[in-house]
Amino acid sequence: MVEIKVDRALKRSWDALSATMRAAKREESSGFDDYWEAVGAIIDHEPPVYLAGGCATVREFLERHVGESERTARRMVRVARHASPDDEVRFGVSRLDAALTLLEAQGIDLVHGRVPVDFNRLRVAVKRDGKAARVALIDASVDEVRAAARALQRKGRKTPAAASPTTRAVTDVFGKVAALREVTVHHAHDALTLGRIPTASWGAFAKAAAKVKLPAG
Repeated sequence: MVEIKVDRALKRSWDALSATMRAAKREESSGFDDYWEAVGAIIDHEPPVYLAGGCATVREFLERHVGESERTARRMVRVARHASPDDEVRFGVSRLDAALTLLEAQGIDLVHGRVPVDFNRLRVAVKRDGKAARVALIDASVDEVRAAARALQRKGRKTPAAASPTTRAVTDVFGKVAALREVTVHHAHDALTLGRIPTASWGAFAKAAAKVKLPAG
């Protein structure tokens, strides 16, 4: 067993956040936000707060204390960060997760900080009885929201006119790999941010990334 040395501040954070997780779990549905925001704070902090809990990796922390895969955990954290408890009751977590993927496919950066999302105003492109329509999120099924997101992802997440050459260069390569079509790409201020990278497809991601040829300048 490897001994991990942590400072007092990290230990205090672990004690507070793990206590929040335990308390939120007792609150059932009303504790969803507190629970998953605490999980997010533990795994996203640098250095990771779970080190103070005796866990060497995010996988170990999630297995021992959460009982979910990293992919599922990060989906739940994202919903907790961008949706309110009322949203979670009204739309359901699965539909909100699909809606956030749709927003990212539209080019909205959900990675940096909290982006206010009015889910009541979101419209989803659907096809019913052979006809295209746009419906409110509450009237769209989870499968329809996911299908709308996939359709945008296949087009490069942004229209060619809106996407930067760098964004197009990356999405063109990732779009050819089925396991990487949900990877989000955001290019701004000479920085490239990638999200939703499946851990199970890390090897495919590395190979695809190596094929990307970024434009000069």
